[in-house]
Amino acid sequence: MATLTRKQRTALEAILYHAKRAERYIKQPSVAIARKGGMASTTLHCINQQGTVLYDIDKEIGSDITGLYDAVRSLERFLNPPEISDTTPARRNASQPVIEAET
Repeated sequence: MATLTRKQRTALEAILYHAKRAERYIKQPSVAIARKGGMASTTLHCINQQGTVLYDIDKEIGSDITGLYDAVRSLERFLNPPEISDTTPARRNASQPVIEAET
């Protein structure tokens, strides 16, 4: 993979910062996410002053909002990949036999 330029890395780090900021906001206990009308995934609902029915959405599972969490983790791994040791199968010479210790 090609190395990122300083400008590209800075841009991606800014994107990561804002995505993490949004994630922290959404995950606050005082913040509720609701769906307006449509199909309910729960029997709990409320009606706002305009008469619109709102259904609570789980912030951790079952909604597209979890894509934000996945994007944050993916971008973190992309910017800071884990070190690969020479003993992992991907880096080991395929012609070398694997010797496992007997127990």
